[in-house]
Amino acid sequence: MLIFAHRGASAYAPENTLAAFELAATMGAQGIEFDVQVTKDHKLIIHHDRVLGRTEDAVGALKDWTFADLRALDVGSWFGQAFVGARMPTPEEVVEDVGDRLLLNFELVNDSVHLSGAADLLVDLFRRMNLFDRAMISSFNPRSLHRVKVLEPRITLGALWDPEEPWWLRSSWWRRWLAPEALHPRYDLVTPELVARAHARGQRVHTWTVNDPDQARRLQAMGVDMIMSDYPDLLRK
Repeated sequence: MLIFAHRGASAYAPENTLAAFELAATMGAQGIEFDVQVTKDHKLIIHHDRVLGRTEDAVGALKDWTFADLRALDVGSWFGQAFVGARMPTPEEVVEDVGDRLLLNFELVNDSVHLSGAADLLVDLFRRMNLFDRAMISSFNPRSLHRVKVLEPRITLGALWDPEEPWWLRSSWWRRWLAPEALHPRYDLVTPELVARAHARGQRVHTWTVNDPDQARRLQAMGVDMIMSDYPDLLRK
């Protein structure tokens, strides 16, 4: 069972920053998961929240900010003095910094029925940086994943879902239709039956966010292939 650091080693460093990704590699994680969005001027940037304000001194929807203005924001001070001045990284920076040491799970963030352009930009990134054998794209959005599949079938896809989503996204219809290489249910949705059915179809099961070692052991016993955790060092032990 692989252990991926959720937004990097986010229990110890500000989430979705190079510091968190570097720490994940040091702690022995096999991979990292991080969130990718599109700026107002159609560039990719790594950040989780669609609306700014939780991890930076800013307001408004991220999609309404330009790349340069987002890069000027400090996303480390909220976590601690040691991280003052941390910036939102680009996907290219992550690949160049830790891509030779860690597997990469790009979570494409888009909660709209309309395509944001992120799928096209990520496909271009995979081609330019030849990421096919060391990275994947996951998302809660079936349209975004389908767009990736149409543009570049070589990219490994992961279908995310949780109990808080609308019923039409919680149901399995779109995962059967899309046939992704991996299923990414929240950890409390994982059952031995789900894992067995997925493996019978040739799919992997990846789950999130697991910070309890006992829970990790139960998931491992079910046959889960990868878990994402804020504490990769704790689960590695």
